[in-house]
Amino acid sequence: MAGRLSIRLTTDQAKRVCMHLDPHGRNQLSNESVPRRLERTPERDEVLRRIGRNVVNFQMVEALLKHLNANASVHGPASQLAERMEAQRTAMHRKTMGELAGKMVAQVFQAPAESQTPDEITEPWFGFHFTVETDAQFIDQHDQEMRALVAARNDLIHHFLPQWYSAVDGDAETALTYLDAQRDETFRMMDRLRGWVKALDEGRRQTAAFMTSPEGKRQMELGLLQSSHLVAMLGEIALKTARPDGWAYVTTALNLIRREAPAELADLQQRHGHQNLKGILLAAEHFDVLDEALLNGGVRTVYRINDRYTLQLGQDVASEPTSASKALPSVNQIDNSRPAPGQ
Repeated sequence: MAGRLSIRLTTDQAKRVCMHLDPHGRNQLSNESVPRRLERTPERDEVLRRIGRNVVNFQMVEALLKHLNANASVHGPASQLAERMEAQRTAMHRKTMGELAGKMVAQVFQAPAESQTPDEITEPWFGFHFTVETDAQFIDQHDQEMRALVAARNDLIHHFLPQWYSAVDGDAETALTYLDAQRDETFRMMDRLRGWVKALDEGRRQTAAFMTSPEGKRQMELGLLQSSHLVAMLGEIALKTARPDGWAYVTTALNLIRREAPAELADLQQRHGHQNLKGILLAAEHFDVLDEALLNGGVRTVYRINDRYTLQLGQDVASEPTSASKALPSVNQIDNSRPAPGQ
């Protein structure tokens, strides 16, 4: 089966084509613009082998950068965690090596925001952030070395052809020296990034192991309880209705919550795992709880905020009279940053 290709040119087009041909029909384009038909030699094969080696090494650096950027930080409700992680991986997959390098400096060398968790949550929130702690001098050094490596990668991919032609013309040694210097710098950066990736993955592994352990599950349930609106209200009532000795009555808290926010008392067992406020107070680990004997033989339960819990009220609330009727329900900030001893 035979075919024929016919090309018709305008006069101007024909002139432009002829400008690149000498009177004998030879192509006048630059030597760097036209691929050469070459015979294989051991020297040329070695140059090509080292080009391929360097390209693969650069791709490995890029893969390490993607892994660090995609996994160094995640924060969100437990039900959305997998989705957020996948979205981060997808976003990193589309970025260039230069973009990945810049983002890693901005993310891995900086501490996370103080808090990204809403004041009120309805399910466990999870936060993980991997940070390399170092000084400004090393950060600047790493940034400069990473920029130089990105430039070297771009030079190899886009501008190596003149050196290849020099190798073809007999100067293979210059090309090999250039490629080996690239390899050495790439290996140094790979070793550094691999160390960080190893530390990151180990941290994630340990975190996952803890979160699936009995103690991890207990801590998650405790964190959910401590972050609840009910515990915040109990803390505010303890501050605003305390006796001179610092203790507040559980019955006062019960009556105030029943009047101002009755929904907080519904289904305590199902929502928080405890049947009454005393059980909530004990489980939250933020309060001291005491049963006081009465003259009639009965007991009453009192409580106070312990030294592991700091409750800060907004100015608009703190400036108001501290009567029981003002006790609910405006808590502006809860600081649980002082853990219990041994935690």
